[in-house]
Amino acid sequence: MNGNYRSRNSEKKDVKETWVPKTELGRKVMNGEIKTMDEIFDKGFVIREPEIIDFLVPDIRDEVIQIGGNPGKGGSIRRTPIRFTNRMHKSGRRRSIHALVAVGNGNGILGIGYATSKDVPSTIANAVKKAKINVIPIRRGCGSWECQCMSHHSIPFRTEAKCGSVHVTLMPAPKGIGLCVAKEAKTIMSLAGITDVWGKSRGQTKTRLNFVKAIYGALKKLNNVRVSKDAKKSTGMIEGSVNIKAVDKAKTEDKAKAEDKVKAEDKAKAEDKVKTEDKVKVEDKAKADKVKVEDKAKADKVKVEDKAKVEDKAKADKVKVEDKAKTKDKVKS
Repeated sequence: MNGNYRSRNSEKKDVKETWVPKTELGRKVMNGEIKTMDEIFDKGFVIREPEIIDFLVPDIRDEVIQIGGNPGKGGSIRRTPIRFTNRMHKSGRRRSIHALVAVGNGNGILGIGYATSKDVPSTIANAVKKAKINVIPIRRGCGSWECQCMSHHSIPFRTEAKCGSVHVTLMPAPKGIGLCVAKEAKTIMSLAGITDVWGKSRGQTKTRLNFVKAIYGALKKLNNVRVSKDAKKSTGMIEGSVNIKAVDKAKTEDKAKAEDKVKAEDKAKAEDKVKTEDKVKVEDKAKADKVKVEDKAKADKVKVEDKAKVEDKAKADKVKVEDKAKTKDKVKS
């Protein structure tokens, strides 16, 4: 069955040629006044035409969730994409067919739709239309303390929701963990563009309809939390579809700017260090020159003192000689 749905996705008609808008939002989209889904989400427009999604998100795809089942051997259930219900009337049994479809582009846009009809093709088609009308932006990021890579491979923080008896909790996971959730949740996560997540559930999870609605509600609750700028920056949180190439380019530019800033700081530090060393060398040389001058002055002073001592000794010797000569002359006389 899944192969047929994938081929149906690849054989979509060109919406620009066949679509005739019936709402004001549809006319704005057709005229080019609104070019992205972010404008619709930011301005709070209500989507009432599924062609709007086909027009703005041409790469959107749909998957039928297996909510039905037939009894198998040993009490097991063989899952089927559609669910049949019968009710008794006077004219006999009347059968209804139920289908649950999830749509997404794998890049932050997700929607689910549940429809009932009397035949399989119309049921699935109606479910796809409802899913496209119910699309929401998905917040992605890296809220795992084990990773902290600031990319958008997981969810930014823990979230939980309840539908019926099913209670689902989703938690951020580091890169490489993968989708640690049930099979139906993996389909939802891949359509939403989430590649790593932890999941925990309790209740009657065999009721696939409530299980999928609880997962959708948990992802929807991510948009109801007010997040500060610092938290957005630390978790790398983004909302809705993003141009991955542009994000990678911006990250590369930011990384290059950070590296250039570090290099400039290192260069400035090296220059300051060289200047400091040169200043120290000049001061040391000045001190050494001062010491040499002082030593030379001391040596000159010592020489002068020694010379004065020699002269004083010479004078003393002269005086002695004169006194001796006077003494001799006095004796003779």
